[in-house]
Amino acid sequence: MPDLIKHNGLILTEEDFNSFLPDYLKRASRIFFTPVRMAQTASQWLVEDGRKTVLDIGAGVGKFCITGALQNNSLYCGIEYRKSLAQIGSRIITQNKIQNATVLYGDIIDVDFVNFDAFYLYNPFYENLLYASRLNNEVELKESFYDRYLKYTEDQLDKTKPGTRLVTYHGNNFEIPASFKKVRESGNRLLKLWIRQ
Repeated sequence: MPDLIKHNGLILTEEDFNSFLPDYLKRASRIFFTPVRMAQTASQWLVEDGRKTVLDIGAGVGKFCITGALQNNSLYCGIEYRKSLAQIGSRIITQNKIQNATVLYGDIIDVDFVNFDAFYLYNPFYENLLYASRLNNEVELKESFYDRYLKYTEDQLDKTKPGTRLVTYHGNNFEIPASFKKVRESGNRLLKLWIRQ
C-alpha cells in the first residue's frame, strides 16, 4: 500500500486513496465519497481566509478530511454514523501519521456546531430517502431520520457566528438556513461555498 504523502507534498489520486479501502468500498467510492479533486477545492474554499476547525458531516471513511488535512494545517474532524467506516478512516489517518484529521464514530445530533468554524456537507442524509441503494446494512435508514437530521443541521448552522464557511457538494441544500449566502460555485455547480451573514 502506498503512503498518501509522497516527496514532501501531496500526490493523492483516487487510486491512491482507494488502495486503503476494502473491495466493496472501492466500488462504492465513486458514488458515496467526495472525489479527490472536489475535496481539494472544497478544503481550499473553507480555509482561504485563515486556519479553521472544519466539521465534515457524514464523513464516511474520512476522504474529505484526509485530503484537506494533507493540503493545509487546518483541523479536520469527520463525524460518521457507521462505526466500520469511522474505523477505516481512523486507520488510514494513523497509518499515514496525519496529525490534523480525525474521523469519529457518532451521531450528528450529539455534535454541537459551536466547536467548529467551517463545515462540509456531501449530501449526508440522502441515503435515508434511497435506502434501497444503501452503502451497507450496518445502520437503520428511514425517511424520518432524513427530516430529523436536516432540521438539526439547519438549526445548528443558523446558530453559528457570522463569517462561518460552509461548502456543499451535490444535494438540494434544504439544510442551509437563510442566514447563509451562496458566494461561489464550481463550473458544474455541484460544489458551492456559503458564508454566514
